[in-house]
Amino acid sequence: MLMRRGEPFDLPKAGGDAFSVAVWRPEDEAFWRAHRGLAWRTLVVSCLALHLAFAVWFMWSALVVRLPGLGFDLTVEQRFWLPAMALCTGALARFPHSFMVLTFGGMWTSFLSTVLLLVPIFGIGHVVQDPATPFPVLLFWAGVAGFCAGGQISSSSANIALWFPRRLGGTALGINVGLGNLGTSMAQFLIPAVIGAGVFGAQAGPAMTYRLPEGGETLLLWPQNAAYIWLLPTLLVAVLILAVMKNHPARGRLIEQLQVVRLKHCWMTTILYTLTFGTFSGFAGATPILIGEVFGRVSDTPDPLSVAWLGPLVGAMARPLGGVLADRMGGSNVSMIVFVTLICACFGLTFLTAPSSTTEFNIFIGLLLLVFVGAGIGNASVFKQIVMIFPPREASGVLGFSAAVSVLLFGFFVPLLLGRSIAATGSPNGALYFFAALYLCGFAINWWFYNRRDAEQPC
Repeated sequence: MLMRRGEPFDLPKAGGDAFSVAVWRPEDEAFWRAHRGLAWRTLVVSCLALHLAFAVWFMWSALVVRLPGLGFDLTVEQRFWLPAMALCTGALARFPHSFMVLTFGGMWTSFLSTVLLLVPIFGIGHVVQDPATPFPVLLFWAGVAGFCAGGQISSSSANIALWFPRRLGGTALGINVGLGNLGTSMAQFLIPAVIGAGVFGAQAGPAMTYRLPEGGETLLLWPQNAAYIWLLPTLLVAVLILAVMKNHPARGRLIEQLQVVRLKHCWMTTILYTLTFGTFSGFAGATPILIGEVFGRVSDTPDPLSVAWLGPLVGAMARPLGGVLADRMGGSNVSMIVFVTLICACFGLTFLTAPSSTTEFNIFIGLLLLVFVGAGIGNASVFKQIVMIFPPREASGVLGFSAAVSVLLFGFFVPLLLGRSIAATGSPNGALYFFAALYLCGFAINWWFYNRRDAEQPC
């Protein structure tokens, strides 16, 4: 059965094998002081595994910018569709990930999830070497990348929430997902560099000719390196998981875990997280193409990939900060500030989407970074609200469920709506106005249920 509110966190034994601990009581101060090292080691390895998963998941957001110059015949909307498909299947994968930790154990879930990254690494590394590869095949492998790499945030968050006391819940989850989110920035920063050099030699495949948009000059690129660069880290992290992590003793049958979806506040907090993490993931996937479409016709504009990685970087770094602020100020207080920030940033961007010179570029990038900062802090503050509202085993399921829904209901649509708005009107403003309206709804929900004086669940 799910735990009732106020029940002590004394969990049943998981079995006594070498990969599991028999009991874990983080709310017992003496127990926590004696055994907290295991929790922090678990957090470190979890960060590494999630960082790698995000890097594989978001490789398409960086790779797609180079595909037209390599001879791939893709429309504007098709280029937005590739990272969007990865987001969609990643969101779908999060639903089973939400409940795998209490079913199989956090260590086994992390190990299997990491090994599965090898599938998109080899598949994408192969198909991007042929410009004649049809769009449906590219779309399929974008989906495979999402399915194999995008679900880990749900299981990772569900696992970490079990190991730490509630008073550290915001900080631990902020560090875990924040450093995990850095994988997005790492992919967008590293991929442009590694595809420009034959770092793996002939074994990885030959170079391809890339034609620069301006002037018709050509370069040699190795697009397969965008995938193969993650091969060795995947193997190393898989070994590290087996060596360091343990399975938490908490267990629950799937049918019991699914009961969290019957709880009203599961859905209310899921809406809030959808508007924060959905913003981070959606804009992370769309930013390189968005910059190119808005400033592509303005002379002397920097390469989109030279700056796009900054957004996921600041968003990821803001998440641990958000966790600390939420632990000190209260999650709902921080979330109120977050939604105001997102509304203002989106409205501000609409004034800069028809640039006439590069002087507007820095302001545009600054407002985009503000979107990522707000989303990053909001990711942590909403997770803090969840661990305060629900007892630990319920919170584990709600964290995973909300992480799944956040991308499926919003993150997936951010690139598509931006692409549709640009294709229909030549401007992303229609999508940006819609996003601002959604953030206003998030502000109202957070105030009504969690922040006003007589709120149902002040947190």
